[in-house]
Amino acid sequence: MRRCRWLAIGLNVCLLAGCMRIAIPQESRAQLPQVPPDPVASIPTKPTNDAASSDYLMVSLPPKPPDAPSPTVAPVEKSNEQPTEPDEESTESRANADEPSSTPRPAEPRPLMEIQTAPPARPDSPSVRALRALVERLPEEEIQESLKAYDPATREAMLCLLNGVAQLQQSGGIERMTPRDLAVWTEGLQTMTASLRRRSLLILDRMCFCAYIKNFGDFAPLPPEHAFFQPGEVAHIYVQVRNFSSRCERDRHVTLVKGRLQIFDENNRERPLIDWSSEPRRDVSAVPRQDFYINFRYPVDVHCPSGLYTMRITVEDWTDAPPGAKEVPESRIARRTIDFRVGGPVVRPTRVPTIEATTAP
Repeated sequence: MRRCRWLAIGLNVCLLAGCMRIAIPQESRAQLPQVPPDPVASIPTKPTNDAASSDYLMVSLPPKPPDAPSPTVAPVEKSNEQPTEPDEESTESRANADEPSSTPRPAEPRPLMEIQTAPPARPDSPSVRALRALVERLPEEEIQESLKAYDPATREAMLCLLNGVAQLQQSGGIERMTPRDLAVWTEGLQTMTASLRRRSLLILDRMCFCAYIKNFGDFAPLPPEHAFFQPGEVAHIYVQVRNFSSRCERDRHVTLVKGRLQIFDENNRERPLIDWSSEPRRDVSAVPRQDFYINFRYPVDVHCPSGLYTMRITVEDWTDAPPGAKEVPESRIARRTIDFRVGGPVVRPTRVPTIEATTAP
């Protein structure tokens, strides 16, 4: 009986101590004398099921940090040598190295952040705006508005070229264009080329001595080694003209050209021995000509001395010259020279009756 009484008294004391711990405020608890912690009691122990199911104060322990890897220490090899005393100079230098330097280190430069603004976008050129309008098939007014800064001739040429580019893009390329669409496309380019001929430079594509001349591109040129003409022989010169102009007169197309032939001696290249020129001759056709040539005939004088000569042929385009004009622009004049020899070996190629395409001198 006495044992049970003492057991009851111990339980009441424990309960009273727990209640007092809870009831004491934080301020009063801070004034209580601090009892040094028991090193044995400070070791965390694994909570048991009884502590987890207690109805009294529960203290949550902080999680245990992961064990840091212990630094590996290289084993020190034992040597039979006796340790030597450190040198005084090395000790002083080591002590000086350990002391912090009184000189302040310069601050490390910090990276600078530059803010670059993008340059303003350039406005599209008129041709780019017109091409975009053609590709997107915008109204004709917007296309004309994009090219209004150009003169009519430039506007017409740009529209023709840009239309061709837009057609190529929309059709997927030349390989995918139908023959009908390709014919329409090339017709536009040819029309533009014909309108620009009169503005470009007049050119003599080819000039050579021939055995006969029938038509444009149908002639028999003499070989290069054939450079001898006998007195009294007639030399036929084929001249092919490019970038000539043509004007429409009612239902006909007319081209006016003027030819000039000069012969220079090898001893005098400035003053010609023979200087012959013709009046502008009319070439009339039902459709605009795409090709043009001139057949010059030069009969070698019977009394012409043997020697080396130079022939200069000049062609002038008078098609667009105003009435009463005395001369044409330099761009409408083309010149070309060719060398030949009179006398020497007699080489007479087979002659065929010449069919002249234009009036020859």
